[in-house]
Amino acid sequence: MPERVSVDSVLNRRYRRLVRMAFLVLPGELEQHDRLVAAHWIVNHSRPRDGRPGEIDEVYARLRDRVLRAAMRPQGRAGVRLGPWLRARPAAASERDAALAGALARLTPQARAAYVLRHLEELPGTSVRGRLEALGVADPDAALRDAALLDLEIPPLTPDELPGRPALDPTIASLYGRRRRFARPRRPVFVAGAVAVVLAAGGTVLLDGGLGSARTSGPAARRPDRVTRTGPGEWHRTTRLDLDAWPARGDLANDAGLVAEALAAWNGTGGTGGTGVSREARGGADAGPPDRDPQLLYAGTIGSSRVALLHDAQRVARYTAAPGGRRIEIFPEGRLLPGGAGPLKVAPARYLVPPWVTGFRAAALGAERARWRRVPLTDGLTGEVAAAARGGCWRGPVFELRQPEIAHGRPYTMADLGDLQSANLLFQPPPPAPVRRLGPHQIDSAPEAAPAGFALWGRLGCTPAAPAGHAAPAGPASRSAGGRGDVESATAWEFWSGALPDRGGPGRWVCTRYAFGDGGSATYALLLDTRGAVLAGRHADTWDCSRLQRDIAAGAWWRSPNGRWHYLAAASRRVAALTARGPFARPAVRGGLLIARGPAGDRPPAGRVTLLARNDHRRAMPLFQEAPR
Repeated sequence: MPERVSVDSVLNRRYRRLVRMAFLVLPGELEQHDRLVAAHWIVNHSRPRDGRPGEIDEVYARLRDRVLRAAMRPQGRAGVRLGPWLRARPAAASERDAALAGALARLTPQARAAYVLRHLEELPGTSVRGRLEALGVADPDAALRDAALLDLEIPPLTPDELPGRPALDPTIASLYGRRRRFARPRRPVFVAGAVAVVLAAGGTVLLDGGLGSARTSGPAARRPDRVTRTGPGEWHRTTRLDLDAWPARGDLANDAGLVAEALAAWNGTGGTGGTGVSREARGGADAGPPDRDPQLLYAGTIGSSRVALLHDAQRVARYTAAPGGRRIEIFPEGRLLPGGAGPLKVAPARYLVPPWVTGFRAAALGAERARWRRVPLTDGLTGEVAAAARGGCWRGPVFELRQPEIAHGRPYTMADLGDLQSANLLFQPPPPAPVRRLGPHQIDSAPEAAPAGFALWGRLGCTPAAPAGHAAPAGPASRSAGGRGDVESATAWEFWSGALPDRGGPGRWVCTRYAFGDGGSATYALLLDTRGAVLAGRHADTWDCSRLQRDIAAGAWWRSPNGRWHYLAAASRRVAALTARGPFARPAVRGGLLIARGPAGDRPPAGRVTLLARNDHRRAMPLFQEAPR
């Protein structure tokens, strides 16, 4: 029988998502502070009067309808100000967020609701039309058409790309992200301070009478000895295929002792040092105790260790009890993939897969074609996946997960690049291969992706690329999250290939992009030849080499096998002009490659090189270029 949940439980679990929804639908001409406060006000007043429990999707749909209805018709409440003590300021918006906000502001409220249902809730068009009709929209077809026109102006964004990630979120970043600054209140405090604490902790607040009073609401206080469990078939009854839909699995899932140990360790009551518990927060995660009754994902025996995975609203805790001691590691939850969540590393070479995954294969990079090996699954846990590193090279492993009931049944590919989460491994081939609308694709069994994607990532795994005289690794093995969360996607964007001058053999210009869990990125431009690679430049926290910024150019000094230096540059396919000035004769562009002949010698010529690239709209393209010597 499906589990019945309370309205408060669903509101607490989906609070930030509902606020984000209200923020996007409210009138764009409002000051951001007013719109943020109004969004919180709407969500906190969305609780139905009857408050009857029900299945989670049914309760959430009722709350969502009430939020959308109120956001489309704010009735003058959108201008409410809650006093100077509520410093609910949105995070600084990026250029993309500002462009989307401006475009949404030009739509009708009904069209904004259609856009949100389509892209944030990921409902199909027929379902969106039905929801709009239920909300009382007079002409849902017109709302859908207007929302579709916005897709032509701004390419459709996935739910993770819509404003809402911790680094960019205009609705919660300035509130939720400050959780660690406030102590947990243990006794009544002045009402303004109490509201600030609850908002900062991501809790639910009901504001009655505008400025006059406030009261907290939501589920009862968390019991430090309680965990929750999701039923085995819950994922069939929800459209939100995140970790909340994962059932508890493992041979020790019913072992109360192990679960209590893990929970005590996360609560900070399991002891430290010696025979106690070592504690570590990874990837910028908050080290504090759970924000809610944590959900058990896994508890089982792996080798000589006992391992448990617990999940709260935004984090996953991995507890390991081994003969050498006990440890609790706390990680950010990571993003939601288009087809659901990715596998979680339970222990070295062992992974817990989503409940909808029915097949798991692994391969090592480096071969011209992927040699997949089937890995058995037992209650969602993989068998041991052999280590893939050889000779100092990173070789994966790469995983192919099969999910016949999700996302049209297409397999998807991921790689182990981090501590807990796996990363999407992506590839974009060079011209004349077409650029897909949604950007680079998985390196899976797609005809255009195999074997070139595997072969290229195999090269990059053995590429400590660096300019002459410098040590600057840019391959996958050098990527460390460094407090930024796991690497969530790794993209190899090949933007030029052809013959290098002076009998240099085949060459490839490649942009490699690593996207981190905090929303930032590290991007490198490399020139590969048969002997190794040269690092042209690196950028941090930009859109470069993504579907949001496909125009790039790169240039670097390169030494031919004959010992002569050449300055080489290339640009992505929309380049209209590519020029360079420096300590060389007039360069020539042949086959898309700019070539400037330099002298022979052990070191490249001294002096500054000025590279300029413009696209077919006459705009300057982002440059990857060595710093002047």
